[in-house]
Amino acid sequence: MESRASRSFFDILAVLLMLLGIGAPIGLRLFNSIKDTTDLLGRAASVDRSAEQLLDPIPAVLSGFPLSPWRVGIQAGHWKIEELPEELRRLRSSTGARYGSYREIDANLDVARRVVEYLLAAGIQVDLLPATVPPGYRADAFVSIHADGAYRPGVRGWKMSTPWRSSAASRMLLDAMVRTYPLFTGLPEDRYGTTYNMRGYYAFSPHRFRHAIDRRTPAIIIEMGFVTVAQDREVFFAAPDTVAQGIAAGIVRYLSRHDPLDQAAVAVRSYPVMRVASEQAELTFHPEENARVAGRLEGGTLVRPVYQENGWVEVIVWGNYRRFGWMREADLEIPGGSS
Repeated sequence: MESRASRSFFDILAVLLMLLGIGAPIGLRLFNSIKDTTDLLGRAASVDRSAEQLLDPIPAVLSGFPLSPWRVGIQAGHWKIEELPEELRRLRSSTGARYGSYREIDANLDVARRVVEYLLAAGIQVDLLPATVPPGYRADAFVSIHADGAYRPGVRGWKMSTPWRSSAASRMLLDAMVRTYPLFTGLPEDRYGTTYNMRGYYAFSPHRFRHAIDRRTPAIIIEMGFVTVAQDREVFFAAPDTVAQGIAAGIVRYLSRHDPLDQAAVAVRSYPVMRVASEQAELTFHPEENARVAGRLEGGTLVRPVYQENGWVEVIVWGNYRRFGWMREADLEIPGGSS
């Protein structure tokens, strides 16, 4: 039953991609890959949302936002890391996670190349980028592909992140990828694993480094799973095309919904420093009620907001930049003024 359901989804997706006019080649390649990925697709059946919910609403036509001008940067994490410029020399020895003969860099590069092939087939201009990012790199999307490593029991799965100071477009790119990646790979989310280093990734930091993306380039970093976990390894080492499909589909989903002329969407907003107005205010992992609590902050604690949505504010604790999370807007105020 799982196999039949998974095939049905791919049939639907392949037809949708072709009808949308984003290139018959990508639709046909997805269709033809079904017989090789049946087991992995069985895992995807455990995803709560149905294929119809994930793909709806897809625009009937994309003539308003033609894909031909789109430009996307795909970075293979750690690839040619030894060639990083002088300003990033301390990272030249950062060769990525490994487990025995399995190396993160190999998975990153293999998947990245496959993503490039899918996007090219869809008529999108693509740059395959090594560790060194061209200064001020501009594109309609930038995705840095990595895999993680850890020896803690029970840890596994994927995670993704935008830069600290992210635009609405970066958040849209993240949301699109979060929807497609688990559907194609069947991997679980490492929901509480996002790190400070992911958010402050050097390629996201034009205020610190010359070799970084332009801040108006929508961007995310993805950790595909754990090299050190057998269940994760078997996906991105044994079936890298499935992983590439999930990433490529997320990028296409994002581009199909993004207006390239909307400058407000790619602008990075600055927020004033805020102060905790309540005693023992909750700092949560996610902007939602009943979310897991990451800690509590004393009244008067200063925080630096980096994003705001639906009554929630994402903050970094002032003076302790490795402590971050979401707070209710009602628990914060602007020093010397109203909240």
